[in-house]
Amino acid sequence: MFQLIRDDEGFPPAVVFEDSTTPGLVPLWEAIGVYDALYNSDGRPAREVARAIAYGLDKASQDAALAKLMPPGVSQSEAIRFLENVNRGCNTHGAAWIQTR
Repeated sequence: MFQLIRDDEGFPPAVVFEDSTTPGLVPLWEAIGVYDALYNSDGRPAREVARAIAYGLDKASQDAALAKLMPPGVSQSEAIRFLENVNRGCNTHGAAWIQTR
């Protein structure tokens, strides 16, 4: 689970973005350089990981050979869809902080 949390003064923190994907994608995330941005970024502003996510999204979209890293029954397009959503969320809510589960 990847969440972006906005903390406006005077209001309780609110989830402004949330998405999750199939387990088993760690080998792909490591190969395209987004593992730390997705799993080791708790508390960081979204803008700090947006570039890494965008770079990984480009790699995942352009390299069909990465399909061998996908777990059985999961398509590369599912991983790309998740990264597209996370990328959009990070760019839209750059000041929000990241929470992963």
